[in-house]
Amino acid sequence: MPAIAAPMPYFGGKRRAAPIVWAALGDPAGYVEPFAGSAAVLLARPRVASRRVETLNDADGWLVNMWRALQHDPAGVADAAYGPVTEIDYHARSAWLQERRSTSFVAWLEGDPEAHDAKAAGWWLYVCACGIGDPWEAGPWRVVDGHLVKGDAGQGVTRELPHLGDAGQGVTRELPHLGNRGVKRELPPHLGDAGQGALLAYFSRLQSRLAHVRITCGDWARVVQPSAFHAGSGGDGKRAVFLDPPYSTSPDLYGHRGADITSAVREWCRTADPALRIVLAGYLDDHDDLLALGWRKVRGRAGGGSGYNADAGAGQRERLWLSPACLGGQGALDLGGVADALLQSYRRQP
Repeated sequence: MPAIAAPMPYFGGKRRAAPIVWAALGDPAGYVEPFAGSAAVLLARPRVASRRVETLNDADGWLVNMWRALQHDPAGVADAAYGPVTEIDYHARSAWLQERRSTSFVAWLEGDPEAHDAKAAGWWLYVCACGIGDPWEAGPWRVVDGHLVKGDAGQGVTRELPHLGDAGQGVTRELPHLGNRGVKRELPPHLGDAGQGALLAYFSRLQSRLAHVRITCGDWARVVQPSAFHAGSGGDGKRAVFLDPPYSTSPDLYGHRGADITSAVREWCRTADPALRIVLAGYLDDHDDLLALGWRKVRGRAGGGSGYNADAGAGQRERLWLSPACLGGQGALDLGGVADALLQSYRRQP
């Protein structure tokens, strides 16, 4: 199945690192992404069949809802996400989503593996794709009696301007014939009425790719248990996990827990089943103490997915640590050549 681009820009996305990851992981029968984010690595997998068992997990309820809604109701998501980039819609939808961020929403997703809200998913994509800056940063604006009003800081949404350059980023850069013009109801005349159909066609491709993917919402540690890996057949029969935890230097997107989670993930890697193929992402020397255990380190690649990462040089500091079971042997440091070939193939996808 051809690689598919993620449907939105995302902080820390690993689209450009994906070829390196798959060169190290091969074609595992069981694959887990505990920190799914934009799922750029899963979507770039060069080989997949229904017998492979793949699991996406994230603690962010809105993110998991988006992936599940694309899996179950791509038409509903397309209808909600499709539209022009307007400041009033951007703020209204952002406020609507912020007002509904709660533990009960996550509990609903945890309690039913098929639970999803297509309208919320479409609006979430719209806000992520159209905004500049961090669209989920807490701000002073709140919805009171149906009106957006300014209240106490830290309780509502920020009034960031939508991204208006080149008519807005839109929901995805991969849409056929739309380029970077965004997802709009008022399409250029030469496109006629094809725009919404193109968006639905793209979301339907995502639905097909996600058809056999398990999508869970919760703590990362739940999906790195033996039961999560010991499922699936075909491929090379191996089990693999791609770990992209919030970095210890991450901004407020992850709050104060970034360093704690990173440390816990590294400690899990120390005692993980040696037969597991594990790729762990981080910055510079974050996980270098694993090298003494036979792990190998390669240079990562900029994610190419964040519309609100203020650190333009962050991608240059990306590194990947490969467990001893990963492919490559002593030539692991030459994975870049294999990855370049895969990346070129990925870029040629329609």
